[in-house]
Amino acid sequence: MNNLLPQAILELSDIAQVVTYEKGTSLKKQFERVAHFYLLLEGTVHFHQLLANDSEEILAGKSHSPFAPIGMDAFISPFRNETSAVVATESAKLIQWETQLLIATLEQNPRLATKFFNFINLHSSKFISDTSGLFSSGQVTTSDITYRPSTNGFLTYESETPSDSILFLMQSPFFEVFEEKHLALLTPKMERRQYQKGDLIIDQGEIKKGVFIIESGAVQYARNLFDVESGKEFNVPFRSISTPGYLISSSSLLGVESAMIAFATKDSIVRYIPWSTLTKGFKLHWEFELQFQKRVLWLINNQLRAVRTRFITSQFNDEEIVANTLITGNNTKISVQSDLHKVPFLLANKNTIPDALAVLHHVELTGRPAERNLASLCLDNLIKTQKESAFYQALLEIYEVTVQSDKKSKEEIQQDCMLACKKAFTIPSIFVKGLENMPAQTGCIFIYNHLSNDEYYTLPNQFQITLDSHYLGYLLFEIYGQQAKRVVRLGKREEFGHDNYYNKFDFINVITRDSDESDQSKVQKTKALENFNNEIKNALQQKKNIIISPEGVSHTTETSPTTFKAGIFKLIQNLDFEPLIVPVVMANFDKRISDKKFACEIKKPFRLSEKLRPYKKDEIYSFLNDYQKEYQDYVQQLVTTIETERSAQLEFDQEVKSLRRRVLPKRKEKGLIAFYGSSTLRLWESLQSDLENNKATNFAFGGSTYEWCLHYFDQIFKGIHPNSFVIYGGDNDLANGRTPKEILRTVHLLIDKIKQHVPAAPISIISVKPSPSRMHLQSKIIMLNKKLKSLVDPDDQLYWIETYDYMIDKDGKARTELFIEDMLHLNKKGYECWSEVVKGQLLEIGLL
Repeated sequence: MNNLLPQAILELSDIAQVVTYEKGTSLKKQFERVAHFYLLLEGTVHFHQLLANDSEEILAGKSHSPFAPIGMDAFISPFRNETSAVVATESAKLIQWETQLLIATLEQNPRLATKFFNFINLHSSKFISDTSGLFSSGQVTTSDITYRPSTNGFLTYESETPSDSILFLMQSPFFEVFEEKHLALLTPKMERRQYQKGDLIIDQGEIKKGVFIIESGAVQYARNLFDVESGKEFNVPFRSISTPGYLISSSSLLGVESAMIAFATKDSIVRYIPWSTLTKGFKLHWEFELQFQKRVLWLINNQLRAVRTRFITSQFNDEEIVANTLITGNNTKISVQSDLHKVPFLLANKNTIPDALAVLHHVELTGRPAERNLASLCLDNLIKTQKESAFYQALLEIYEVTVQSDKKSKEEIQQDCMLACKKAFTIPSIFVKGLENMPAQTGCIFIYNHLSNDEYYTLPNQFQITLDSHYLGYLLFEIYGQQAKRVVRLGKREEFGHDNYYNKFDFINVITRDSDESDQSKVQKTKALENFNNEIKNALQQKKNIIISPEGVSHTTETSPTTFKAGIFKLIQNLDFEPLIVPVVMANFDKRISDKKFACEIKKPFRLSEKLRPYKKDEIYSFLNDYQKEYQDYVQQLVTTIETERSAQLEFDQEVKSLRRRVLPKRKEKGLIAFYGSSTLRLWESLQSDLENNKATNFAFGGSTYEWCLHYFDQIFKGIHPNSFVIYGGDNDLANGRTPKEILRTVHLLIDKIKQHVPAAPISIISVKPSPSRMHLQSKIIMLNKKLKSLVDPDDQLYWIETYDYMIDKDGKARTELFIEDMLHLNKKGYECWSEVVKGQLLEIGLL
């Protein structure tokens, strides 16, 4: 066996063998007893998992890292494989042990066991980054990941007494297995750190040593990844923890780079045990270190399970299946009497989902260790389900506060209903546009394209809270402080829920094709129409807003709107005054809130007489036919807007706001050197120390292009006037399909913008780097660099910083040793290269 192997592995080599298996070879099967333990030497191994009630295994993770351990469940009760493992490359070379023999050997030599477990912990921690690399930006629903960039922004409070600290550790799922004498070794220098909402605790790629334990608040995990196809970074949100005693990071226990971002989503208190305290305790009690290393393996396994489960969730739009898989796949680890066994049945019906969530929350707080961890993982992977359930319960509440209010006036009922609507509509994501078009005065007619509800939101009595009209009613109530008069169809006899609800309001009834028309004679219908017209007229004279759908029936977003009926428009023609008509465009209110974003756009108000000018007075049907087609375009334009969401306000707002907060204190500083551009600059964390200049300030934001730099310049540099600028971009621009000529034009505009802001500021342009992942764009990169340099040469205020030539080998290929795994961003060696080149050239031109 290779003598370069670590000592802990060499000492076990006499009971091991090096094996090579071909592609497709099964190394372990899910649920089986762990027969063999492996260390991967060469190749890639894929991990698969069975979904609940399914015979097909799906990809749940991978590893290609040298010395990746395979079969860790051999050391964790109940010693059964949680996943299957299969060789994914043409072949894989591994070190193989029989688990029973390996375990017996380690038990006979505890010091060797300590070194062994430390070794496999160091390498198993890489599973998290290997598996998270499987995510793509199209697979995950990213949420806003907003945090302050420094990891040192905490306040330290005095710790509790040693006995209180020991009691806290004993209640921690991680430390509960340790003896009290060992826990006492950790308390003397334990700190209590307070983090505010948004504070970063541990950054991705950061090495922090010690133990971080949540005491109160909430901490979110996420991982920043890069999507090669789009050329953009994206964040994958993972689990959020709030249970006191949970450890925040396994990487800090090993002194390795963190694979995750961890930040506070609420004001939080975190206990911190210094690394020196740990190592001192290990020296005093070797058995404590062995137990600690075994526990770290348990923690890594739990965190890896969370990442794998999140990956499975991203592949299936069915969170309940994933939760059921978690529970059934781990049922050997929990008691047969555990309440968790009820969860799959409770999740099967939307009316019992709240009971399932209540069970999970209760078990997370009070269950046994294995139960608590499973409950927490289930809740983390039921994000959409929890949101849907909360919205459905809010709809039930709207109905209940309305129909169960016999002793209240209609005004009071309407007030209660609007408060319930306000609560409900804070749950879905809603895009609202055109609020500036809302008329200053009331007494207007608001028309909208009426959308059907998704069946999921049908209440148990078969009644539906129409989402679009209720949202519009709530919106008008919020703006004008008064309830609008809604036009509502008369219900059918069997629709008792409809009558019970709408009879509580002072609304205007109308007969539609969905009403029981047969119950009324022609005379009655004529009288009903007369009453309808009078009610509309009276409401408008009283300066009340009217909400009406000209269609009279509901449809899907894709087919909306259909034929506009002439009734309300003819009524307006016959009035002796002319109210404003306010068009409101609705989209996606017929979808599930977990699938689509609701959208509402208020168009400019108009008078009917204005629209009818091209028509004769009796040609209202021609107008409506044309206007309906125009309205259909409005709907589709709104759909396109929310599907793409590529406007600058939607794409980079959060990061720019965070950047602005961070740099705002710089506004009074003199002599700043502003580094402005994309993530290649943003990730240059050692900028000031590398350039030996504390005036060098990073204003870059990730994923940006020169176009975005131009767009956000005024917002970022408002009140801040650097002495000079160093700008970088271009590679994201090219990856997004922009031509060198188009990019040059944008850079020219950016330079003009800088000169307007700080007229005499020298501006240095860094050449576009040759990233290995973008070598297919090499010819365009070379062309863009030539064009940018041609822009610099004749202008005495501009300077060129050449980095491209230093980043290619003798064959003109990008030097891969300068880049991290994504082959796009620079590693430590890459920034050392940039540091030397940029610093040297800035010194040469006198800017440092």
